[in-house]
Amino acid sequence: MGTWRRVASCLALAATLGGLLSCAGANLWTDWTSVSTGHSNRGRLRRPVKMPSEGPGFRVPTRWRDRGVNYGVEELVLAVQRAAALVHGSTGDALLGVADISPLAGGRSRWHRSHQSGRDVDLLFYTVDDEGNPLGPSDDDMIHFDAEGKAYAPKRTVYDEEGWEGRRFDPVRNWLLLEALLGDPTIRVQWVFVSDDLREILLTHAIEAGRPAWAIEYARVVLRQPADAPPHDDHFHLRIYCSRSDRFHGCDDRGPVWHHEKKSFKYGGAERYDPVLWRMATATPYLVGLH
Repeated sequence: MGTWRRVASCLALAATLGGLLSCAGANLWTDWTSVSTGHSNRGRLRRPVKMPSEGPGFRVPTRWRDRGVNYGVEELVLAVQRAAALVHGSTGDALLGVADISPLAGGRSRWHRSHQSGRDVDLLFYTVDDEGNPLGPSDDDMIHFDAEGKAYAPKRTVYDEEGWEGRRFDPVRNWLLLEALLGDPTIRVQWVFVSDDLREILLTHAIEAGRPAWAIEYARVVLRQPADAPPHDDHFHLRIYCSRSDRFHGCDDRGPVWHHEKKSFKYGGAERYDPVLWRMATATPYLVGLH
């Protein structure tokens, strides 16, 4: 029996029994919210939520808005909006640039091998000028940043934006964004892909700024330069774990799963973490094939 016929049969029976029956089963939606199925690089998306073109503290720049790859699971879309609003409210005028999430029904797109199940999103870095003033996201470019946080253009890279050389990576706002996402109780962050050099800038800033120990230790695990993709020195690639309800419907986390949840760090700390899983989580070779 097809999925829709099973759904219709279940709903009809539930109505007959006065709503006492709960429609449950793989690929039958029990709450009518978004559902992620499959892997991040071989998955689908049902009843997705679209990222608005703009909102408090964020904007989807023209290049990525025109692609139409702006759909994700509800918990991811809302968590990004909350994090952007928090950074905006804490530091002033800065806007987060939100790039690709997933196509309307998930699956492949011409731009990504992953981003197939609504649990991945690319986020442009917050940047400032030489005087520390926040700059808005570029409408056309992902600007690359070196080990000193200065903008540069790799070989054969031509930016459309004038004055891109004046951008600087902003560790203050980029860290606040990460901390907000890591601490959001509605999602569990699996990875934040970013270059090793920018990872070091972020962690150094967090330590010097006295940010919470649980957030720093959590970030040490999830901030990773992928081994099978470009270094991600031009954007964050955030991936969240499958929600517990979506696992029931076929959502599957790729790679070793060590469940580095917020509370494990907040209340237990890295020293109480399982030592075997901790070594796995911090070993770069395990990232091969995860992007």
